[in-house]
Amino acid sequence: MSQAQQTDPINHRTLVGRQRRERTRQKILNAALKVFALKGPEAPVIEDFIAEAGIARGTFYNYFRTTQDLLQATLEWLSADLIALIETEIGELSDPVLRLTTGIRLWLGNAEVDPTWAAFFARPECLDQLPFGPVFEPVLQDLRNGRAAGLFHFPNERVAFDLIGGTLIIAMRRHMGARDYPGYANDVIRISLQGLGVAPSRIEAALVHPQPTLRRKPKSLAAE
Repeated sequence: MSQAQQTDPINHRTLVGRQRRERTRQKILNAALKVFALKGPEAPVIEDFIAEAGIARGTFYNYFRTTQDLLQATLEWLSADLIALIETEIGELSDPVLRLTTGIRLWLGNAEVDPTWAAFFARPECLDQLPFGPVFEPVLQDLRNGRAAGLFHFPNERVAFDLIGGTLIIAMRRHMGARDYPGYANDVIRISLQGLGVAPSRIEAALVHPQPTLRRKPKSLAAE
């Protein structure tokens, strides 16, 4: 028997085990999205996630130690997925103002079509937990590039990120309560760019630029 033949069964078992673990982890994350959206980040207890996912307590602890660990993982999962989808749509754009404009529009558009996702992200407590860093690196890079080009004016990346994130959380809450108005998304983008010091003429040019739509469902919708 060749060495490849000897190792294939082991490799197969390892692959199957990894796939099973990933499916279980995804099942817990899908359950967490629903529970956090319903009860908020602070209210749920581990039993809520166990019941929603239909798993044993021991299985939960194989993946997450606390509800806070699960909240962080859920935020990173949903953020990374949507940022990747947005990046697919704006990857050909080089203008930081246009990239940020399009990204905000797509983010708000997802809030309109995915109420569970919006309810999860729209809670103010989530702003403190947003994974500032690698997950949002495309946004941070746009901010850096825009400032280097003299298009954005802000004291540091964290302030600029919080300005955008905080504005979007409030905007998503408006969408959820149907308390917005025609042109609300454009006004959200306009005020965000104004806060970053973008010239009015550039803001208006970005707002009339043709806008794409997401060509694939985000994970939270695809999992339904």
